[in-house]
Amino acid sequence: MKNNSKKVKVIATAMALVGILAVGGITAYFTDTEHKPNVFTVGEGVDIELDEPGWDPTDPEHDEITPNKVFSKDPIVTNKGTIGAYTFVKVSVPYENIATANDNGTLNSAEDTQLFTYTVNSEWSQVGDVEKDTENKTFNYVYVYGSDTECAELAGGEVTPAVFNTVKFVDVAEGKVNGKTLTIDVNAYAIQTEDINGGTNIPVEVWSVISNHQ
Repeated sequence: MKNNSKKVKVIATAMALVGILAVGGITAYFTDTEHKPNVFTVGEGVDIELDEPGWDPTDPEHDEITPNKVFSKDPIVTNKGTIGAYTFVKVSVPYENIATANDNGTLNSAEDTQLFTYTVNSEWSQVGDVEKDTENKTFNYVYVYGSDTECAELAGGEVTPAVFNTVKFVDVAEGKVNGKTLTIDVNAYAIQTEDINGGTNIPVEVWSVISNHQ
């Protein structure tokens, strides 16, 4: 009887060990990992150049201008980058409170008058209203390459037509501007054509984006 009792204990112990091993075995897993990187390359960006081929800064006539004098001044913009761009030009023209003369010799009452005039070429359109800067005494105009409802794309390597070709000094009737140095400031701006506020190409909306990033 004693021998049988020992055999039972041995068997019971062995079964218990098997149970422990079986429970421990469920902690083993088959695992795997896979990596898929998302690669993006940033474009070269927008790169423009503003030129005035017909403007000669050394021309002595610029130092002694007279009423109704016409000068060559022809701003053009080159897209030197590789991506298309919407292009704008801002022109700041000085003004003075002066009287001007008409062609028949009669005089106009003195008022704030821009000192140079020009004719914008058909490939460009004015954006919004003229802005009067009383601090710097200029009238500021913004023009878009395109129409007043749609910007035209300037592709990489392309050059715009001139915004205008000449400027004309007003027919000043008095000597209020005599001896003054007068400057017409021209600044060019460009922005990528894609992904602008959901894809807009409306000039006033695109110009608003550019203005907010200056």
